[in-house]
Amino acid sequence: MKILTKIGALVALAMAAQALPEAPDMETAMQQAAEQNRDIFVDFTGTDWCTACIYLRTKIIESPAFDAAYGDKYVLVSVDFPRNPELVAQIPDDEKRRRENLLTSYRIEGLPGVVLMDEKGLPYDVINGTRRTPEEYIALVDAAVKKREARDAAFAKAATLTGMERAQALAEGLNALPVVCRDKYVAQIDEINAIDADNTLGFKGMGSETAILVKQTEELRDLLSRFSGKLDPASLKESIVMLEAFLARPGLAPEVRQGALSAMGDSYALLRDYMNMYECYKAALEAAPDSRAAKRIRGNVRNFEENILPHLK
Repeated sequence: MKILTKIGALVALAMAAQALPEAPDMETAMQQAAEQNRDIFVDFTGTDWCTACIYLRTKIIESPAFDAAYGDKYVLVSVDFPRNPELVAQIPDDEKRRRENLLTSYRIEGLPGVVLMDEKGLPYDVINGTRRTPEEYIALVDAAVKKREARDAAFAKAATLTGMERAQALAEGLNALPVVCRDKYVAQIDEINAIDADNTLGFKGMGSETAILVKQTEELRDLLSRFSGKLDPASLKESIVMLEAFLARPGLAPEVRQGALSAMGDSYALLRDYMNMYECYKAALEAAPDSRAAKRIRGNVRNFEENILPHLK
């Protein structure tokens, strides 16, 4: 009897750990979320290579603690970025581009990244990276839920108001969210701007910066793809020339400028032109010092200054 009781407890625990349903795509996730009164947990992941992503899924999302806190509150949907050639070949080119653009749109510069959305697909928070324990990650989701609640309260207030007071309440709801989420609320932004002709609330043009970032990132990605796997000196020098021309364009987003400068530094490194590599990495770091990519670039700069530069003087 004791053995059967233990087995039953283990089975119950295993079933509970799978309570968070997973949808195959965003459309299905939205349908499930609406039917089951859940929100959507969008997991940007690399299932076949990203150890942090695997940790987030197996040790955090599938943990009993996370299930107890949020297993009945979200539908899980994965946006996968595999590296296995066979898996990559199964993804149509337009779908690959769509996934890359989503990463850019939410400023997710490294995997894993999670976007929390309501049942309509409107985002209210972004969580980059994983955490050591389920409890630490649950605290981040708790904070995200409070942002959603603040948004909903402000939007509910707006529904009772008209004119500028309504616009101010809508703005209050949007300002409760991270910047990377706000520009996805097109209907609310359009309504605010229709009322607030003088742009006193500062929403005019919101969304254009993200659209520019996505477009420029696509263009840089296309440029770099031309030289993927080409490590001969002639190709590396050609890539530098083309990156210089790209960087000469006005109005580049800081993250895009950083990406181009970092790629140029990589080319110089392969050519063993270490001083130019160093200058590119420093400029890349200055372009967007608070980005997630900056951590890697800062490490490259520090390593050069401590271990290589003294020997070149």
